[in-house]
Amino acid sequence: MNLLDITCRSVPALPWGSGDKIPWNDPAFSQRMLENHLSQQHDWASRRLVVIQQQVEWISQQLPDKRAKILDLGCGPGLYTGMLAKLGYHCVGVDFSPASIAYATEQAKKQQMNIEYVLADIRDYQSEQKFDLVMLTFGEFNVFTPSDAEQILTNASSLLSHDGILVIEVHTYDEVRRQGESLSSWQSHETGLFSTNPHLLLQENYWDKQQATATTRYLIIDAQLADVMEYGATMQAYTESQYLSMFEHCGLKATSQLMPEQWPVGEMFTDKLVVYVGRK
Repeated sequence: MNLLDITCRSVPALPWGSGDKIPWNDPAFSQRMLENHLSQQHDWASRRLVVIQQQVEWISQQLPDKRAKILDLGCGPGLYTGMLAKLGYHCVGVDFSPASIAYATEQAKKQQMNIEYVLADIRDYQSEQKFDLVMLTFGEFNVFTPSDAEQILTNASSLLSHDGILVIEVHTYDEVRRQGESLSSWQSHETGLFSTNPHLLLQENYWDKQQATATTRYLIIDAQLADVMEYGATMQAYTESQYLSMFEHCGLKATSQLMPEQWPVGEMFTDKLVVYVGRK
């Protein structure tokens, strides 16, 4: 892509159709992302450990039998599974990032923890095991198309044991819309997530009211290569009734929304992320 292509770009950006997908599974990109996951200076990649610890405490209250099995979909570098395994749970973590899975596997080996890590797309993950709790946190659910999201819920439900628990942390409708309606911006970086070279990062956001989607276009202008890269990311917004309906459609009952004192999302995400719990 060159500079002329920027002037010919589609406006607005098309949901799940404009730009390349962010390369979460690229080894170099995932390594840079890992550094952000592990940082205790911010919460935008993974929450800081103090917040995760409080969420883990809620999980342990639901599973008094420490022999229970837990599946973490989108486990990243194993921040949840590491804490849970130390409590005695058997954990399986699945993620698309090779750097995160490599780091999590190394930590589990060093600390001799009972954790199995799988490098895979959570849309495709299958297992012969049954789990007492399946979790998908940090709003990752919203980045998938509705059909993929339904597939993830269906698969998660099928992996639950009798009376198993599904915990899913999602974005509110208003938060997705807010992101889509945010102003465009540009920044200069000596190095960053998208490139290790000096570059300009142009970001455009679009809200599609009819499809209830927020699409972000990232244009990276590399100063050394004189090249332009374009990535796109889309989030699907759902109302509370739509979330509950999706749970029921996948065979989950007694769905409830957790209160902040039960599952704190962190100050940065108050009123932006909510947690729903369903039972098989």
